[in-house]
Amino acid sequence: MPLPPPPPPPPPPSAIGLRTNNTTIPHPPSVPPHSPPNSFRVSLLIYNGHPFNDHWAYFVQSHANPDLGVKIHATGSVSTGFLFEVKRNHNLRDTEDVPTKSIPLHWVDGILFNETDMLGDGGERIDHEPTCGFERSVYKAKVPGKSLMSVSAISGEEAGRRKIVQRDCQTWIVESADQLVVDGIFVNDVADYLRAIQQ
Repeated sequence: MPLPPPPPPPPPPSAIGLRTNNTTIPHPPSVPPHSPPNSFRVSLLIYNGHPFNDHWAYFVQSHANPDLGVKIHATGSVSTGFLFEVKRNHNLRDTEDVPTKSIPLHWVDGILFNETDMLGDGGERIDHEPTCGFERSVYKAKVPGKSLMSVSAISGEEAGRRKIVQRDCQTWIVESADQLVVDGIFVNDVADYLRAIQQ
């Protein structure tokens, strides 16, 4: 009896593409390399969170130094909840917490920022309140509270029925990007991209 034919070879790598949740990852937003007049580039910073989800933050880049700017994020954990945090005069190269990836998202009109407050004249400063139009817009999206519950907190039939939805820093970035679209600061493509790559 003849042997069955061997299985077909796998497709070449170029035909596979990057995939997440069985969907192809979209291309990042198209952001021109040079600034329109009086605009600031807003990027997504990604920090390796293995074995958990990656940490996400916005970064508003200085005109004078691409490594210097403002980091805006929801800091915390699903077990304790999150806090809105703005790191002003933050240097991406002069920190122990260096992002693994930076993805340009959008050029935003400078009228929504206060560069003096962003960079100041000293070292890094941490705020928990918004001080400019961009920050006030993202602040409208509430940072996630505690969403990881212990097994002892859920008992009986409820444990079998209850769907746990964990909300984290990525959830906040996606929801705040939606708010930026509503406020006319981001275009829909940016929010759609962030939603598509969310872990």
